[in-house]
Amino acid sequence: MATAPADAVVCGALIGVADSLLFATNSRQRIMSLFEVSFDTHDSRMSWFRFYDRHKNTCSQQLREILKPLVNATPATADRFVPRGPGFAPHHVPAFLKQDWHERFIRPACIPLDERLVRRCAAIQLVRRAARCDTREAALLLGIPVDKVPRGIDDDRFWIGAKDAPTDFRIAVDELGLHLGENIDQPPDYQRRRDVLRNWVLPPSDWLEVTAQLPRIIGKQPVLDDRKRQVASIFIWTRVTGGEHLFAPRPLEQTQPQHIQRAWAARRPTTWHQLVGRPDPGPHYAALRRLLGEYADDLINRVDAGALSPIE
Repeated sequence: MATAPADAVVCGALIGVADSLLFATNSRQRIMSLFEVSFDTHDSRMSWFRFYDRHKNTCSQQLREILKPLVNATPATADRFVPRGPGFAPHHVPAFLKQDWHERFIRPACIPLDERLVRRCAAIQLVRRAARCDTREAALLLGIPVDKVPRGIDDDRFWIGAKDAPTDFRIAVDELGLHLGENIDQPPDYQRRRDVLRNWVLPPSDWLEVTAQLPRIIGKQPVLDDRKRQVASIFIWTRVTGGEHLFAPRPLEQTQPQHIQRAWAARRPTTWHQLVGRPDPGPHYAALRRLLGEYADDLINRVDAGALSPIE
């Protein structure tokens, strides 16, 4: 409302409600919950935003800070996202949202989708806001195949069965974006890393050097062929680029005959699980994971220092 109510009782009640909301220990959560209950349709939310946009200068700084993620999460204003402070750009976003970012900002929103899909979509939404582009363009910037992005992620109907999920997701992404824009100094250039490793595979000489450091196994020896080298290359690629292993380049595999490609593809999930997924890998995979991680760290330093150029 533009003016205070004439009735002193009503005016006092409104002041009391405002005070209890603004100075509560969980003020943001209480206001967000009130918003969801009061504005449960797209039209009503847009009506609220237009009202807020007209009167925001009369709001306290504290209220504007509380409402900032909600305003940024309004679909019609997504392109207005302009982080302050050091800032970040599209090339500062990994294609697969970092686990730490997901745990701190996205998981608490309890989005009812597979975690892998949520992390993929969150990265796309961050790029959308930083680049002011649409979902398809953001996916292409990240190197994510367009057909692997849910077509309806920008449509509330995509979230059928979870009424609050669209807004919760947008708010969580925008809180993460604001955090990155205001707190992260000198973030990595993931785009350069993606460009350099676009067609990369672990060189045979480096693979031999890595495997020579593996512990000796009594009995049946582990397989260390080109198929294993390709999986090792994918592991390193994910560490360096922050990308999703499903979309890693596989140049070594692509040079094989079709029947070999099919055989490698069939075994890849099992090998990947042994190398990455198991919390208690055997001695061979535990050592291989450690050695490949060290190799990836060294490769990051070389790429970021400009010592390597993209492979055409």
